[in-house]
Amino acid sequence: MKTKKIFLYSLHILKNHFLTTVIFIAFMYLYFSIFRGVTSQLISGIFICLLYLYGNFSSGRFHAKKRDALSLLEGAVAIAIASLPTIVLAILATNYVSLNDKGFLNTHWANVAYRLWNSPFIGVYSYADEIAKSKHSVNVIITTYWITTLFLPVSSWIGYLIGVLEKKELIKLPEYTFLPKKKSQNKKQGKTGKSY
Repeated sequence: MKTKKIFLYSLHILKNHFLTTVIFIAFMYLYFSIFRGVTSQLISGIFICLLYLYGNFSSGRFHAKKRDALSLLEGAVAIAIASLPTIVLAILATNYVSLNDKGFLNTHWANVAYRLWNSPFIGVYSYADEIAKSKHSVNVIITTYWITTLFLPVSSWIGYLIGVLEKKELIKLPEYTFLPKKKSQNKKQGKTGKSY
């Protein structure tokens, strides 16, 4: 049962990542229509990175606080399993990073697959491409690839760790809600027992 729960949590993390990717690809045309400049793509890319980081953190924290949650070690194993596709793609992509004579990134299936898999970071990749072009070096692209690879496991792990500590009542973080709470339906009751 524990093994099954570990794989189910891994699949949940991958599902969140995949849905984020699909949603972002759906708005890709709009994204590049609005953020045409390289600097604006970097700024928007950083903002999206923060949202992605917060989403993984919140999900990990929520799962750790559940009644039948995995232990800290089991949660770490699940997060490691969920991170494998991203890590494998990062290894393949970094092995095939090269620039042409004009300094542009050569198109290769590994780079395309990695960027599609991590499409929320596309603004950061675009900025890295410009730096690589000006310096005629792929080092900045490779560094960016590995930084963004760590977003999924690190954010999920920190969220899960915080959730476990909260469950054990060692720490307490404030709960933030964006929607107003519904007013209580518990009103005074009459002799009939019905609320009025």
